Amino acid sequence: MSNTRLKELLKVNLRYANPQQTSKSRKKGKNGAALTRSLTMQYLSSGLIFLLIYGFAMFGLNFSQLPGYFTYYIALFGIIAFSQGISVIYNVFFESQDLPNFLPLPFRQNELYLAKIAIVALTIVPFVLPVFVLFILTGIRANVFILGTILLAIVLFTLFLGIVFSICSFIVFGLTKTKLFKQHKQLMTSLLLVVSTVVAVLGILIMSWQTPQTGATLVDRSTIDFLLPFFYTAAQPLSSKGLLSLLGLLGLLTVLLFLFSKLLLPKLYEQLIASSSGKETSKRKHKTNQNLRQLLFSYNAQLIRSPSLLMQVFSNSILMPLIFIISFAFNGQIDLQTIGPQFFGVAFLGGVALATVMVNQTSFVANMISLDKENFSFIQSLPLSLKDYLQAKFRFAYLLQLILVSAVIVIMGLVLQLPLLYLISVLCGGAIGSYLLSLRYFSRDYRLLLLDWTEISQLFSRGAGNLGLVTTMIGSVFLSVILLVLYGFAVALLSPLIINTAVGVIFIAASFLWYRHYQKSFWKKLV
Repeated sequence: MSNTRLKELLKVNLRYANPQQTSKSRKKGKNGAALTRSLTMQYLSSGLIFLLIYGFAMFGLNFSQLPGYFTYYIALFGIIAFSQGISVIYNVFFESQDLPNFLPLPFRQNELYLAKIAIVALTIVPFVLPVFVLFILTGIRANVFILGTILLAIVLFTLFLGIVFSICSFIVFGLTKTKLFKQHKQLMTSLLLVVSTVVAVLGILIMSWQTPQTGATLVDRSTIDFLLPFFYTAAQPLSSKGLLSLLGLLGLLTVLLFLFSKLLLPKLYEQLIASSSGKETSKRKHKTNQNLRQLLFSYNAQLIRSPSLLMQVFSNSILMPLIFIISFAFNGQIDLQTIGPQFFGVAFLGGVALATVMVNQTSFVANMISLDKENFSFIQSLPLSLKDYLQAKFRFAYLLQLILVSAVIVIMGLVLQLPLLYLISVLCGGAIGSYLLSLRYFSRDYRLLLLDWTEISQLFSRGAGNLGLVTTMIGSVFLSVILLVLYGFAVALLSPLIINTAVGVIFIAASFLWYRHYQKSFWKKLV
């Protein structure tokens, strides 16, 4: 294997993974090695932010004495890695459809695979770096020699990623080999999205629901038994349990890689080539007696059926916000049944806060116009009002956002046993917050309009890029939590009537000014 060819493949795949950021960096005069460093730093910066946030949350815990919390964090980030892995592996290997371009070039199959796998790892690792810190903290608290702790953490982190990646690969590559998938590619890919997302969300909700009561002393959670080998290896590396656990993890990964090499790898190249060259054709059903509004609704519904789009939206706009909210905002036992009506305003703003987290640059509403691709230029040539056309798009996209935000609110309301009146208040806040944020991101899509995209990630990385997305999401969560806590304390300690009235007036005034701004700067400029 040529290291030079592999390095070049890595550079190509790195640029392909985020073409929009590549273009932005090139406009700044970055080329060659400087461009590669710039793109790599985007992922490292995202990982650093994630690492700092969860690192501070874990730093005060003695994980060597808390196997329940240890396995909880392993499971939490395992779910993140699983969800991201399913999406990224499918996109990089199947949706990219770039293998035919490499056929005339002197690249070997293993070099192509390794380059793609490396990009998959680079995409997933930033979100699971806290697991590496978890292994180090556990070893240090268990009084393991620091150098041995670091080496052991590297081994365990590699095993963790290898096992998760192998499971995700079995699911994706195994499913795409079936005759059913080849016959119903879009349906099966959507089903793959739904199953992985549901498993991830339910897993996070169940784990958070089981958080123990805490008093003056921290009470450990119940352990997740099948993840205990990681704990024994990190906390007791020289004991019989630790050594057997390490051998067991190595054996598990070896078996998974062996099965993958024997069952899936031999025909994988032909499978990828067939997927890249094959074009799925389907008959469109012609619906009669439809007015313009119904026709546009059907057209917009067709635009969002791409499995790649659905995977990315569910992963970034639903799953990740849900993880942040559950991990930080609701990681405690609060009896919501006993709170009085004076906190209705706090519940309302809680719905607004949830909308600010869920409606972001990866949302449907933030990409609805660009999904038209070349059709948008064609529609502009028709005797159709652009304003009416975009308003129909906005209504459709906002309806989707409203359904998603409302569904998450209902799920969280059931888990937290939120009283009905409070649930209605949160839903109202979510609806208004979603509308206001939809105005912002819909106009942003028009301002950063991109019609020649080839990968959906190009749309998501517009503007501030992936680093901006992660920063905005984390900042929204923490700022929302701080404001809600301050609002709640003010209501509890001061006059509820005065505080709620003041906050209500400020919110109404700010919302009106927000609405007027986008009416003047966006909608009124359209014809």
